[in-house]
Amino acid sequence: MAWVPEFGTSGIRGCVPEELSPKIAWQLGLSVAINFNHQPFLLCHDNRTSSPLLSNAIASGLMAGGSNVLYGGEVITPAVSFYTRQQKLSGAILITGSHIPAHMSGIEVLGNDGAPVDRKFEQKIERLSQSNPAPVNWMNTGKISTISDVGQYWVDQVLTQGDVDLIRQRKFKVVLDAANGTAIPWLVEVIKQLNCTIIGVNMEPSPFYPGRSPNLRVKLLSQAAKMVKETKADIGIAVDGDADRAFFIDDKGRALMGDISGTLLAQIELQRHKGGTIVTPINSSNLVDDIITEHNGRVVRSRVGPPAIVAAVKKHQALFAFEESGKAIYPHLNYLSDSGLATIHLLEHLAKHETSLSTIIDGFPQYHQLKRAIDCPNELKEVVTNHAIREVKEHFTDAKVITLDGVKIIFDDGWLLLRPSGTEPVFRCFAEAQKKIRAQQLLKLGLDWIDHVLKAS
Repeated sequence: MAWVPEFGTSGIRGCVPEELSPKIAWQLGLSVAINFNHQPFLLCHDNRTSSPLLSNAIASGLMAGGSNVLYGGEVITPAVSFYTRQQKLSGAILITGSHIPAHMSGIEVLGNDGAPVDRKFEQKIERLSQSNPAPVNWMNTGKISTISDVGQYWVDQVLTQGDVDLIRQRKFKVVLDAANGTAIPWLVEVIKQLNCTIIGVNMEPSPFYPGRSPNLRVKLLSQAAKMVKETKADIGIAVDGDADRAFFIDDKGRALMGDISGTLLAQIELQRHKGGTIVTPINSSNLVDDIITEHNGRVVRSRVGPPAIVAAVKKHQALFAFEESGKAIYPHLNYLSDSGLATIHLLEHLAKHETSLSTIIDGFPQYHQLKRAIDCPNELKEVVTNHAIREVKEHFTDAKVITLDGVKIIFDDGWLLLRPSGTEPVFRCFAEAQKKIRAQQLLKLGLDWIDHVLKAS
């Protein structure tokens, strides 16, 4: 059966060229141009080997649909969203594999506010691209022009969002793990402008990611964490392949899970604005509820993924949003996660309060959260979810069940979440409790339910 391009939790993703081929990219570009009434589009990409291939195909499709192409070249994801919104462009297409393996890539479509288009618009693009739409008349084809300031514009704007002089006075020592990705040179320039000493890890750009996976996982950051301790750095910053997501490492060399640093970033925003609404997905730690309520904040839970998070942000006029994967969203400036904004706000907070990241984290309540990703065919995802719901109703009648995204079971002493991935044939299992042994028990319970379905099929 032929592969069909469909939007998941973060754009369309697939193997190149077996799935995400130049032909499909061309059809998607044409469909976007037609659905956006032939308006001009910004086109940018990450540093993967497939990016120029897909970029040229999409540009051709956009022009065939009558749209002019503003080619911004290789640049980080947050810069594309930032530029689209602040320069009042019609929209943008971003080619990025983000954190997925090097042989794969993805296509995201952003609207004029720099946010991913909503699900209804995604479906319009899908349907039209699969119906072999006709190009416009040869006299009405679009043109392509190059713009070279997308990345630098982002750098300049990020540096206006914090007390730069205060940060410069601290002369922070920063370990930066750039994952051989697109963050080089943009995030490097931001940190240098803040008068920080940079100790680099995986700083040679490479589409093959030889240093570590472009993904962000605590266990993948051992080299950067070791470097923080050895050099007595103030902080470590690690990003994914396209630098929208960031994990932080404290001065004790502890790599922090994304919902821990996300909770701190939310706290900083609440203190800056004296309260507000914070959006975070259903798989984030209960830590956020503990900290946010202490700082005059309200927590709203959403489905996982940028479109769902942004929809909740807009609906509730949220001050800030974050995801446990390391995403931090500052809606007044950027509807996509922004590692640069997260970095400058965190460094400003440490400088202002003359404290260390470890001191802050040590003062947080402690939770133990465990995560696993299990290979699961897409056709069995619904079966797994239904099986878990039946098990809860039969054996855990006092537990609360939430089916916002997968199935989340809330017990008196912890919670378990089984959630199908929206981008790959994987089922994700999360478990959290304040006691480690209870978190392990809940994780085993969830994995047993998944395993039961897989063995029976």
